[in-house]
Amino acid sequence: MAYATVKVADLVAHCMRFYTEGWGYIYGAYGQIWTQAAQDRATDEQTKKWGQQWVGKHVIDCSGVWYLAMKELGSYMYHGSNTMWNKYTVNRGSLKSGKRTDGQELKVGSAIFTGNDGEGRNHVGIYIGDGKVLEAGGCQHGVILTAVTLRKWTWWAEMRYVDYDGGDVPVPTPTKPTLRRGSKGEYVTLLQTKLIQLGYSLPKYGADGSFGAETEVAVKAFQRDHSLTADGVVGKATWEALEAGKIELYTVTIQHVGKTVAEGIIKQYGGTMTKEGD
Repeated sequence: MAYATVKVADLVAHCMRFYTEGWGYIYGAYGQIWTQAAQDRATDEQTKKWGQQWVGKHVIDCSGVWYLAMKELGSYMYHGSNTMWNKYTVNRGSLKSGKRTDGQELKVGSAIFTGNDGEGRNHVGIYIGDGKVLEAGGCQHGVILTAVTLRKWTWWAEMRYVDYDGGDVPVPTPTKPTLRRGSKGEYVTLLQTKLIQLGYSLPKYGADGSFGAETEVAVKAFQRDHSLTADGVVGKATWEALEAGKIELYTVTIQHVGKTVAEGIIKQYGGTMTKEGD
């Protein structure tokens, strides 16, 4: 059967939608809405532990990102990372520290794999440019962006039915993702920093990049104060309200404190530190 060839820019833009809309992860999924009934029937330990947060949300797994994006763009990709590697690549090789070991440039839209020849390729993402890989990163985290330089990314491939030679591909500018309890990363740190600046304290953990119970309490308080649905989920409306928050910003320099104290201040309030004399 003949399948359509997809422009790499369209492929990357389509995959980015799964990230910006805050899609979750369930093994074997490819875009379904996760239901309470499905969660109640779950036998996978990770799904039982983390899947409840995705009830009512779109869910997908790592190769499902490729499968669904290609399908919705009128083409095809196998749903399974090892078979993708074995049967659907047109050019491939190894990665080291985020670079192709053959010396060629890593193309936007390349599939990025983990695994080895013995175990097979057991996880896949898509390189979106600017050193970032989009992946469905497990049931705890959902669809996330990670650095291509992470040690787990060890293989690259250009995939069948994708046009990698259609000219320059604009690197997408990620919009802020939907965040909820269990989310981690730079956008959680940004959220926590804004909450602290607006007077919603996080006294125990500060801006640590991990969305836990303390952050959820602060988010709900912020949402109530701004006439938003106080569900603890940071979506478009909550981000806009955070951005619109009027605050007076000051830079405070505290000198002559020990490393542990300095790290504690940065953890709670954000910022940087410099060793005196450097």
